[in-house]
Amino acid sequence: MVRLAVFLTVLGLVLTGVTASALAFSHGHIDAGIAFLWPALAIALVLGIAMPGRQRT
Repeated sequence: MVRLAVFLTVLGLVLTGVTASALAFSHGHIDAGIAFLWPALAIALVLGIAMPGRQRT
């Protein structure tokens, strides 16, 4: 249950960053779009590395 809560929280953060980036790109603000996109990608990468998988016993 904790994994699901962490996953949904991080998913919300990533989607917020990607949405802000998309809005910035659509208004022609390339530098702001890149600035919003990098942290969102970093959060997704850290989650993928740090999220524990199933334990095989």
